[in-house]
Amino acid sequence: MAPEDASGWLAGVRERLLAWFDVEKRPLPWRADRDPYRILVSEMMLVQTTVAAVVSYFDRFVAEFPDLASLAAADEERVLKAWEGLGYYRRARQLHAAARAIVADHGGGMPRDPAAVRALPGVGRYMAGAILSQAFDLPEPIVEANSRRVLARLVAERGEVTTAKPLARLWEVAGRLVAGERAGDFNQALMELGALVCAPREPRCLICPVAESCEARRLGLQAEIPRLPARTASQEVAEACAVVVDAGRVLMVRRAGPGLWAGFWEFPTVHLVGPDPAGRGGLGPSIDLERGVERLTGVEIVVGSLVHSLSYGVTRYRVRLDAHAATPRPRPGGAELVPGSGMSAAAWVEPGGLRELTMSAAGRRLVAAIRSDPAAWGLPE
Repeated sequence: MAPEDASGWLAGVRERLLAWFDVEKRPLPWRADRDPYRILVSEMMLVQTTVAAVVSYFDRFVAEFPDLASLAAADEERVLKAWEGLGYYRRARQLHAAARAIVADHGGGMPRDPAAVRALPGVGRYMAGAILSQAFDLPEPIVEANSRRVLARLVAERGEVTTAKPLARLWEVAGRLVAGERAGDFNQALMELGALVCAPREPRCLICPVAESCEARRLGLQAEIPRLPARTASQEVAEACAVVVDAGRVLMVRRAGPGLWAGFWEFPTVHLVGPDPAGRGGLGPSIDLERGVERLTGVEIVVGSLVHSLSYGVTRYRVRLDAHAATPRPRPGGAELVPGSGMSAAAWVEPGGLRELTMSAAGRRLVAAIRSDPAAWGLPE
């Protein structure tokens, strides 16, 4: 008989896990109350991101947008700026769209119907369960990375846990476990156990509150479970950008959509080698930097030396970005150079104004490099 088929097993896991959670739970800001808006924000932020990384962003974001109405009323650029640095900007747009849908379709209050919550932009089965259980104590199950690992070990699920049949079993087990009292606390306890004790490698079984109910531990399979698909190797990408300086100002481009960083500002950038993770389009393959900048901005430039290189990861790509100093080509009679006849919105920006623009983390790193040695880029000290 499978462990989850025994009522005593289910009751024992619930009881011991809740007792552990009452003592060991972390004082996270979205746990201060049962506000469904704060829970929605936290869950959107926590997608593929650690709790430690999210806390400071969460506090700043809800200070800027304290409720659904204020978030729904904001323009997208302001929302992206508040999210800046956290990554996965598609989630910021989905959160913004979800707030607008709740205001428009549900009178500004989070619906309690699971189907209505799952219909919100960016909200799938797991996130709907997290919101409904934590905010309203509805017995909705959750299966995400941490809880999936705990559940797979508890019932010794040996199949690849991202495939249909094993995953369906874990959802079924989660549904049976959450059916008791304190559904929201139980779901949080399940995730907390995965984060603090039931680690991907070297789980801390000796201090686990449900070790005696764990089938994987009984069979000595903690290291083999959960079984995950093989990781896909990162694809290598090369890009180049120009830090174009004229009269102490820097040429910046606002990226058009759609694409990974649509609406973000960046130093004019061309894609050189490998797949384009940003989906810029329009420039063609391997265009040189001078022609690329002209096509993007309408500004003819002279590319100088390579001043700085950085690497960064985005989704399944590993990107190397080479940044070159550059200047505009001399203009007859010293005419004022006005960008804007290119493919993208462009503007000259004072160095101190760069911090006001919404940029990717890689863009921010390049700004820091420029500020640390402005003379190398042709800027005043």
